[in-house]
This record gives sequence, structure tokens and C-alpha cells, in this order.
Amino acid sequence: MAHSLADLAWYARTRNRAGRWHQTVELSALLTGAGTVVAAGLQAPAAITAVMAGATVFIGGFRQVFNHLERYVLAAEARSRLHLTIQRYTLVPESERDEATRGRLLDEIEAVTMAELRGPPAAAGTQSGHLPGGPPPA
Repeated sequence: MAHSLADLAWYARTRNRAGRWHQTVELSALLTGAGTVVAAGLQAPAAITAVMAGATVFIGGFRQVFNHLERYVLAAEARSRLHLTIQRYTLVPESERDEATRGRLLDEIEAVTMAELRGPPAAAGTQSGHLPGGPPPA
């Protein structure tokens, strides 16, 4: 149980950190993109406009490389699954928590980890109409 609670806390921290990074990157992209347009409109020196445009391009690349939104979605999905698993486990009275019950908890913890390692978040699957856990589209 301690292991599952530690994993739950880790996923929550990871989700929160990725969410903050995502918001920061997106806000920076908006600010530098808008700043480029304003600088050009005000006929600012070419160097200022070029620096703003370069920053916008850099932030776009940073977004692609680090993809904090995907990390956020993966951690949020994993944390939600793990949270539900822990809730189901704690609903079983302590006197009835045998090896099979603990084994199911461990299996679900491992399934959460493996689902995260398999690749893109389920949100990517829903863009094609494929829901997580359901059959792929024909």
C-alpha cells in the first residue's frame, strides 16, 4: 500500500509540474508571437522584431521537443487510474485483504506503469475516434 501511495504522490507532482510548464510555454508563445506583430506594426528596429520572431520559433521548438501537455495528460491518466485502484483496495476490509487482493493491487500498479510507457496519451487516440480501452476503429 505504501508503494501505491508513493506512486500516487509522484504522479500528482509530475502532473502539476507538467501543467505549470505547459501553461508557461503556451503563454510565452502567445506573448512573443503578439510582440512580434506589435513590433513590426510599430516599425521597431529590425533587430527587435527579429529577436521576437526568433524567440517565438524557439518556443515552438521547445514545445515540440518537451511536449509538457502530453506529459501532463499521461500523469493525470495514471494518477486517476491509480487513485481508483487504491480506493477499491481500501474498500476491502483489512481482514479480507489476502495475497490475491494485494496481488490485484500490484497488478494494477504495474498496468498503470506499463500503459504510461506504451506511448502517447489516450487523448491522442480519441482524436481518431478511438476511445482508450475500446477496440480500435475498423
